[in-house]
Amino acid sequence: MADAGEEAPPDPASPSVSSSIDDLISYARSQSSSSNKEEESPDWAKEVDTLKRGVVLVANPASFCTDFGGKKFSPKPTLLSKFGLTLPPPVDLGPDRRSDLLPVLILVDCHEKRGVRAVLLNRRTGYLLGDLEQPPTDDNDSALGPAPILEKFCIQPLWFGGVDNVSSGLDMLHQCPMVQGAKKITEDGLFWGGDPAQAQDAMSDPSLDRVMTGFDFKFFVQSTTWTTNDIEKEIKSGTWIKAQVSKEVLFKSRDRMGTRRAKPLWTEIMELMGGEYVELKERFYDEQ
Repeated sequence: MADAGEEAPPDPASPSVSSSIDDLISYARSQSSSSNKEEESPDWAKEVDTLKRGVVLVANPASFCTDFGGKKFSPKPTLLSKFGLTLPPPVDLGPDRRSDLLPVLILVDCHEKRGVRAVLLNRRTGYLLGDLEQPPTDDNDSALGPAPILEKFCIQPLWFGGVDNVSSGLDMLHQCPMVQGAKKITEDGLFWGGDPAQAQDAMSDPSLDRVMTGFDFKFFVQSTTWTTNDIEKEIKSGTWIKAQVSKEVLFKSRDRMGTRRAKPLWTEIMELMGGEYVELKERFYDEQ
């Protein structure tokens, strides 16, 4: 209780104090909104008409699910198996896990005669790069030998690019322009290829705007290929949505982090594209 002559502290539950707090929150939000308008968000995705390197193919649920939007479908087993699926994504998995199974790929090569090559962006093998370079052990199971060749990438996941064996080694999608032999495939700075061993030095090149880490690289085994005629047929039939997606979205960590975990890649791209694609995503989630 306040002493006589002293002004009692304001009651936090009183209307005037609540109003003041609300005003402060509103002001802070307006400042944040104003700041965000000045600097465009790095997370974006938009539909495109062309088919070229760097374009992202996003699965249409109607081609991969048995039920979508209140209708029944019969996905082709050959289409499912092309992306490592034995069955259509079942409804009882829940919306996020189910959307994780919808293929999202980035085109890394487009050629009229050689066809189209892409890698899956949302299929992890369950291995890390370090698992591929286990040093020899003695009878006491103690590690021997030199450090792994790809020491700076040891904790990076190994991704499953598809069922086709096009190259015999590791393929690499990354954000480092200093990697020798890499090809730029998007305007905002995604690169394909190069030597992973040399990349360890390239990512700390002093001419770069920032020092890069292993998280600026994705490593793949195998890939997904089509003839030019086959991919055009699939696009014409509505199997794929063609999009340009920012590198920040494609390289965002989507490991589970409680309530702060990132959305599945398919889901985030649909939401960022807006309009009919948000509606498509909502119909897909409403199936649960």
